[in-house]
Amino acid sequence: MKKFLFLAVAAMMATVNVCAQHEEGESTIQPRLGITLSNLTNYDGGKSKLNFTYGVEYERYITDKFGFAAGVLFTDQGAKFKNTTEETVLKMYYAAVPVTINYYVLPGLAVKAGLQPAFRVKSQIEQGGTKVDFDRYLHLLFNDDDVKINKFDLSIPIGLSYEISNVTLDARYNFGVTKVFSGLDTAVRNQLFVVTLGYKL
Repeated sequence: MKKFLFLAVAAMMATVNVCAQHEEGESTIQPRLGITLSNLTNYDGGKSKLNFTYGVEYERYITDKFGFAAGVLFTDQGAKFKNTTEETVLKMYYAAVPVTINYYVLPGLAVKAGLQPAFRVKSQIEQGGTKVDFDRYLHLLFNDDDVKINKFDLSIPIGLSYEISNVTLDARYNFGVTKVFSGLDTAVRNQLFVVTLGYKL
């Protein structure tokens, strides 16, 4: 037991030693690749949808404790819906620009929060292997020509990241601020959980 505790403490010490500690004025560029778990709030029958995401982020260290980061992230959001016969998947593709302030509570461990404006590139409905443009069939789904999908989306990302030897594991939850659809009485918003691996150059 003592030997196990010694090895565990040694492993923790080794981890701390390889954790990156950045200096004031330093900057990094970080390619990122990961997964998203997306859904829609206030939308009956919606289930979470798993997808890939990728992008790049720039970070500048204001002090050895604070960093400012901005990037571009491409995401496939939306939700799944199950009817009596087949599963329907709503795919909404966004180009997002996450901007965060990062506070390093320990070397390599950061708490982050900010804003993420995003711009919808396209949207599709997939059922039985067939994909169609969601914008064209939106009025059939809601039986209302005034219902539109907003092209702009704003969310508040809050999360944590941990860096070892320039490799960063980042986890964020995005709270949707703007409505996905205009012309609806119900405020449907995006909700998104993002986990990425990055490498700081």
